[in-house]
Amino acid sequence: MLFDFLNQLLLLAKYLKTYVKQSFIKKVIMKHLKLIVLQICLLMLCSTSHAQTYQKVDLSKALKIGDTFIPPTTVKLMRGLDKTIDWEKLNDKVVILDFFDTSCGTCIQTMPKLQKLQDKLKDKLQIITVAWQDKATLEKFFENNEFLKENNVNLSVIHSDTYLKQLFPHQTVPHVVFLYQGKVHAIAGHKVITEEEILRLYKTGKIDLPWKNDFGKGDLEGQSPSGSQQAKEGVSISGYQNGVPFQPMVIKEDSVTGLIKTSFYNVSIYSAILFNWAKVKKANYIPRPERIVLKVKNPDRYYDISNIGDLWYRKNAISYERLDRIPRSDSAQSRLVLNDLHSFFGIRSYKEMQEMDCLILKACPIILYKGVLSERKMNFANSAVLAVMTDLGKKFPPVLDLVDSKEEIIIGSYSNLEELNAQLAAYGIEAVLGRGMQEVLVIEEVNE
Repeated sequence: MLFDFLNQLLLLAKYLKTYVKQSFIKKVIMKHLKLIVLQICLLMLCSTSHAQTYQKVDLSKALKIGDTFIPPTTVKLMRGLDKTIDWEKLNDKVVILDFFDTSCGTCIQTMPKLQKLQDKLKDKLQIITVAWQDKATLEKFFENNEFLKENNVNLSVIHSDTYLKQLFPHQTVPHVVFLYQGKVHAIAGHKVITEEEILRLYKTGKIDLPWKNDFGKGDLEGQSPSGSQQAKEGVSISGYQNGVPFQPMVIKEDSVTGLIKTSFYNVSIYSAILFNWAKVKKANYIPRPERIVLKVKNPDRYYDISNIGDLWYRKNAISYERLDRIPRSDSAQSRLVLNDLHSFFGIRSYKEMQEMDCLILKACPIILYKGVLSERKMNFANSAVLAVMTDLGKKFPPVLDLVDSKEEIIIGSYSNLEELNAQLAAYGIEAVLGRGMQEVLVIEEVNE
């Protein structure tokens, strides 16, 4: 999802450069492209890879876990092995409804895994993918998608759906529903679809998965033992909030109390620290793993090392609320949040310079480029933007920009460092592998 969004952003910048030459808008977009990319990356560090499908939703018909599932009388079906769906015959199978969108990269990447599970557990499982898009759109999509063809994906698809979306409303996909013997047993994210969880539900009739509820609202103050709605100044820190979507840090005036409310929900400790440091001290680099140093006993407590997803977050994520009477700047408020996190978890975080492997941008004699730029060329406002975007690609170690060129740089596609340097030389820049001093963020547990 992150890369899909960045591609759209860069295409927009390219469009503006082509059609709004020398305009104020073009200059603003290119000047702030680096900052935009950094802010997106920080946000996406805390979130999952979900495509967005926002729209106004009626929740009055929504089913919850434990409710009886009343299947549609008819569906519009395509692909798969069956012409129709006999819901009664599926009563003794685990049925997984996988809501997807053709613009959701994560949805598509997950489909080969779903196909393998369907083939292996076909006597116990039926996976049905569900899309709001029409048949013609989906036929064109599946016809042109080489990835799905290579992986022999042929799952049943309900197209032009409105009924199931009413029962299981959502704003983000993938959105997954587990049904068994006429009941709703789970509403979750895609990473919990495993053979282990499917067989658990099939054999025991029970399953316990994190609840994906895109319309849930975090409220730690309302969960106080007294149940008082008269909020007072103070800090609340809790663990994972089931049925509450991820929310990065938000600072706003509470409409009920009039107090300034700072909050985030279902975020890793790592991301909470990182996001607040971005407010305290603006960085001009991508927070890659090489730039984060964890001096802790168990790094897995701080971020999802194994990319487990919702099950990891249920065990390790944190939620936070702070109520203040005095409004402060974002940087000042983030310092207070960091202090709260440091005290509560017995840690400290700080920035320092460390030597590491780098891709160093340095000056060199100008050599005109004799090749032909590919059609997939990118425009970078300066060498700093080039450094950030190269970091994002992760082909090379973190970039150290010693050139600080203000000249616009146009680079076509390349597959190795030699090809990149052939193009950079036209701007008097050379990229070399070496060692250099880079700023890092350290998260350290304090020994008492």
